[in-house]
Amino acid sequence: MAEPSSSSMSTLFSDLIGRHVNFSEQMSPPAHTGQQIYCAYLIKPMDSYRVIKADLSLLSAFAGALIGLAPESIEERVAAAKLDETLRDALHEVMNIASRIVTVEHRGVFKGMYGDLGQLPPEARNTVRDPCYSSYFTVTVDGYKGGAFSLLAPF
Repeated sequence: MAEPSSSSMSTLFSDLIGRHVNFSEQMSPPAHTGQQIYCAYLIKPMDSYRVIKADLSLLSAFAGALIGLAPESIEERVAAAKLDETLRDALHEVMNIASRIVTVEHRGVFKGMYGDLGQLPPEARNTVRDPCYSSYFTVTVDGYKGGAFSLLAPF
């Protein structure tokens, strides 16, 4: 699998949210803090799934920065029992754009975000449980909360 570089991922997210973002590649899975989110992508034409697993606080920082929310407001919204519609819509937009990094050679189609591994489509769940390829990152976002980010693939 041709993999995206940490610098290309940093550039994509920095350009998207207008803040400096740094992806630092790790040799092993970084410690996740708080709730995890799984984002499933159907890769065409193979019809296989790749998955981004990341801290909700990190993905919310991307989404909140995109729509101009202050870090404190993002934290309050994430702490709520149910994610509000504005932040959820921005999260979907960010993760849709992130389809550019889940595959370099093919087309990735964002299929959804899931708060629980059991909610993923079966093929995506298998990718998470037994990835043939994985890359791990610790991410910082200027002025916002950073976190852990992993890309998992079946080949």
